[in-house]
Amino acid sequence: MFVPSICYGAIFGDGNDANGVEDGRVAAPANLLSAVGTIFCDGGLRGTGTHIDSGLATGHKERPSIIVTAAHVLFDANTGAPFSDCSYRPENKRLRSVPFAQVSSHAYQPLAKDKMRQSETDIVFVALQRHLYQDRLPLAQTDNTSGLQLLAYNPSNERIDISGGCQTYDSVNFKSKDLLLHNCDAERGSSGGPLLQMKNSDSETQAVGSVIAIHGGTLSSAGNGVPGAKVQPEKWINQARKVDRALLLRLQEFLAYLRKGSAN
Repeated sequence: MFVPSICYGAIFGDGNDANGVEDGRVAAPANLLSAVGTIFCDGGLRGTGTHIDSGLATGHKERPSIIVTAAHVLFDANTGAPFSDCSYRPENKRLRSVPFAQVSSHAYQPLAKDKMRQSETDIVFVALQRHLYQDRLPLAQTDNTSGLQLLAYNPSNERIDISGGCQTYDSVNFKSKDLLLHNCDAERGSSGGPLLQMKNSDSETQAVGSVIAIHGGTLSSAGNGVPGAKVQPEKWINQARKVDRALLLRLQEFLAYLRKGSAN
């Protein structure tokens, strides 16, 4: 029986060891970096998060700031227990760290054996304790994956990088309407990073993006591949949870819950 496994993320290339690891990540541009950060829980960096445009008015300190990330970064992978103390660091800046206030409902099960189902539920919204005066990125429901890029933490240089020129794939083994399969370069710490559909701004001077999926890790049917290996979507491929109608509805329900709590 086919049983997929999950690892943190993969760097893809042509499989030629003489070429070395073909890492396509570069420093993120300032206009995108200003909307992302890292997730720290119980003393360790666990993943990447994105400050999103939730539809609430900007510039009001009493409006909650909402980030989105992969649900698994909030759990101990060995015990399945949730971390007790989590915070968000805008642009990975330690001195600007903001503690979590409230985590949205989700169906993620950290010790589940069904790895496809686990990947499909690996997304969560978080309200922060303080308002962020940080840029926000919009969520977008789309099947257009042109100009795809992954914005995420890179442990090799301890900064948030962007992986561009990404492609999407179809797979029989890993077929899911909820997942986007891709070859954006990623490693530990990249989980929760936004996959962006890029387009030029009105001024044509810089690229802007909408979040169309949240990176979760690598689905594998043959163990962990060698870094730099050629993409094999039936055996080894990166995956991200798509932004869809159900997810946008969950965000609205979470916001309504937060407003109700504020009123009380």
